[in-house]
Amino acid sequence: MKSSYLRAGLALLCGVILSACGGNNGSLSLSGSILNKGVPKAGLVLVNKGNGERLPIETGSTSFLFTKLLSTDEQFDVEIETQPTGAKCDIANNKAKASVYTVYTVAVTCTANLQTLGGTVKGLTGKGLVLANGPDLVPVDPAATAGADVTFTFPVKVSDGSPYGATVLTQPAGQTCAFDPSNNPGTMPSGDQLGLTVNCANN
Repeated sequence: MKSSYLRAGLALLCGVILSACGGNNGSLSLSGSILNKGVPKAGLVLVNKGNGERLPIETGSTSFLFTKLLSTDEQFDVEIETQPTGAKCDIANNKAKASVYTVYTVAVTCTANLQTLGGTVKGLTGKGLVLANGPDLVPVDPAATAGADVTFTFPVKVSDGSPYGATVLTQPAGQTCAFDPSNNPGTMPSGDQLGLTVNCANN
């Protein structure tokens, strides 16, 4: 009789320990997807606040998988602990209870920061100058003071880390203009790039 009580007690104790440790099931994986809008950035770190597991994400990854398995009905709460450098990430479907009947797909969307591209035109006196960065166009008129520098910015911002390559689409009347090749084409920095230079000379 004592042996029966002892076995029952041990079984109950084991059940309590397993339940407390999440070991009554512990076979459910917690995973999700990552959508990168723009150039993928480094430094993203996720955390499951339900069990404290941190998960650094490799640059350019399109999915992730936490290593700690969840038990049925175990609460999870996936949050962004560290944003990547030069981008901002948002998260959806990140809070629920793990279930063998329902698949929860955590979705992370990261968008690279947008920066302004522009610079200065030197020596412009003629009208009709049009600059282009791909399909993005900006007309530039001469300054009120003949030959004074004129600043310009392209209307469409460029993603952090994306390539740019500005060109002269239309030359001004009586002049030829060209971009200084020292920083054009180039890669968008983590901030506005307003250092492009266009030099114009009379024909």
